[in-house]
Formats: sequence, C-alpha cells, structure tokens
Amino acid sequence: MTVENRSFEVPRPGIRERAYAILEEGDLETWTGRIVEIGLLTVIIANVLAIILETVPAIYRPYHDLFIGFETATVYIFALEYVVRLWAAVEDPFIGAEHPVVGRLRFALRPMMIVDLISFAPFLLLGAVGAGALALRSLRILRLLRLLKIARYSPAVPALIGVVYSERRALIGTFILLICVMCMAGEAMHLAEGSVQPAAFGTLPDSIYWAIATLATVGYGDHVPVTMLGRFIAGMTMVVGLVLFAMPIGIISTGIVNNLHRREFNITWSMIKRQPLFAELDVADIKEIMDLMGAANIPDHARITLAGHAADKFYIVVSGHARLESEGDRREIGAGEVIGVEALDDSGVYGTTITALTEMRLMVLAADELRRLCVRLPVLAERIRARTG
Repeated sequence: MTVENRSFEVPRPGIRERAYAILEEGDLETWTGRIVEIGLLTVIIANVLAIILETVPAIYRPYHDLFIGFETATVYIFALEYVVRLWAAVEDPFIGAEHPVVGRLRFALRPMMIVDLISFAPFLLLGAVGAGALALRSLRILRLLRLLKIARYSPAVPALIGVVYSERRALIGTFILLICVMCMAGEAMHLAEGSVQPAAFGTLPDSIYWAIATLATVGYGDHVPVTMLGRFIAGMTMVVGLVLFAMPIGIISTGIVNNLHRREFNITWSMIKRQPLFAELDVADIKEIMDLMGAANIPDHARITLAGHAADKFYIVVSGHARLESEGDRREIGAGEVIGVEALDDSGVYGTTITALTEMRLMVLAADELRRLCVRLPVLAERIRARTG
C-alpha cells in the first residue's frame, strides 16, 4: 500500500511556534532568527561593557544620561524577552502536555529562566519604588549575571555541562584523590617544618593551606621550607599537583571532543517536527528519536553513500543539495528528503551513489537503531519507503 506524502504534511508553523523555535532552539534557518539572536547577544555584551565602564569616573560622568538610558532600555528588552519565552513555552511538548499555567510555572523554574528573571526584575522593582542610585549600583553583581544569558546561544555550554555530568564519577574520584594528597602533604610539612617555622607550619590548618597553594603551583602565602626534608616534600607536592590538576582537564576536554564528534549541530524539537516523516507521532516517540539521532555537517563534493556498500546509516537532509546517481537515474535531492532507505533491511546495501553538491546538514540514524524504531513504529517504515518512491 502506497502512502502519499500529502497525507502527513506538516502545517505551517504559527507565530508562537516560531517564537519558541527562535528563542529556545536557536533557529538560524531564517533571517528573523539570525537577527533576533545577534541582537540579543549584542545587547548582553554591550550591557556587560557598560557595567565595566560605569566604574570609570572619566567616562561615566560625562555620559551619565546615556548610561541610564541604555540600562533602562536593556531592562525592558530583557523583560519583553522573558514574557515572550514564557508565552511560547507551551510549544515545548513536555510543557504543553500539562495545564498551561502549571506548565509555564515549571518552565519559569528552569535555571536559565531564573537567570533571565534576575536580569531585569530587581531593577524594575527598584525603579517602581523610586530607589536611589546607590541602591541600583549595589545590584551591579546581579547585572553581571546577564552575562550568563550567553549560555543560551552557545552549544558549547550545554555540551560542557553534559560532559561534566557524564564524567562526574571520574571527576569526583580525582577530587577525592586531591583531598587525600592535600592532607598528606600538609601533615608531612607540619612534621618536617613545624618546629622550625611554627608561625608558618605550626598548626595543621596552616600546613594544609600551604599544601593547597603548592598543589595548585600558585605559591600564595610566601611560606617556603628551609630544611632539606621540607624542600623535598615541597618539590614532590608540586609535581603531584601538576598531575592531579591535569587529570580533570584531560577528562573534560576528551569528553567535549567526543561530544562534538558525535553531534556537529543541535537537533531540536522544531527541526524534528518539521520533518513530514515524524508528523503526528507521540511526544515520547519523537523524544526517543531525538535522543538516537546524530548530526553531521557534510562539505561540498563529499560522498555520502556509495552504491554497493553496506547501508549502515540512514540520513535526513536538513539543508543543502546533493546529486543522486544510479543506473538510469541522475537527479538532485534537497531538504526534507531521505537517504539510505536500504538501511531498513538487515543486510541492505546502498543502491545509489550520493554526492554533496553544496555544504549539507544531515540528521543521521544508525541502521540498527532505525530497524528497532521501525519494528515498534511500522508507520515510520511505511513513510520512509513512500518518500523514496
């Protein structure tokens, strides 16, 4: 039975859905998305620069009114952004599944939404009650929190948080080892130098503080051992400190590199929902597909599939164009089309050679994961075969 493409076409997104895609998912496929993101980033950076320059009297005094005007405009921009994010929150499938008020309340309690609220709410409140300049200046530390809003626009920040969480056991183990070495070095130095330099190493807390500074190789405290044994302990503490501080750096950097190799760009809910292939699937099913999907940036003229080779991956074209070549068939394919339908078969081989004509972004699904999904969701297999004709 043939499934026609028009039977599961995706409707054009509404204003609220577009707002959610731009603000929460960083949709840069349209000029509107690019302008909004660049504009908000510019406001955030300019605001932090203004906070810094306000502390320079030679700059602040002659331009006092300009600084006040810019701060007022910034507060209202951030307030408007917050309101629009809250209004569009129900487009998140997990928020939208709840009552609109309860769902939005849960959305407002997310860490980044709390940062957004702090970035403007205290200043609106103080402005409403007529607080003085001193009270506003005292909230400078809260204004600096606006810099954290940049985390929304950098995929590296969530990647870093994800890596720290996934490697938490190794990082905790390294931290425990560091604590043990710190205590042992402090005790050794207390025994070696305590009687010689009682002011510096006479107590264990003083010696542990020295051990912390020495393990970090910063040397705060200006306390140096004078005995041969104390110098030996200090030298060993420095060497061990270099190794211990290098371990978490290596763990995190390796995790970030692996994460970037697995996913070259963020696959978002809106991106998945725009694909007719996944139209009308349950929220839980789409969430599972998002978790399984990888992503790849393909340079122009790169080969994506080769006829006769094992079909180990299934692709959905997000953007760009490619040339499909097979016996008696030569055509171009673009956004929304699928590549590698042969991956549905256990021993499938690619029947066509496909080469990128432009830079392309592809969503990628391993063949075994695709087959497992299609066993559970037969309609998905029907749609994949239908879209390849």
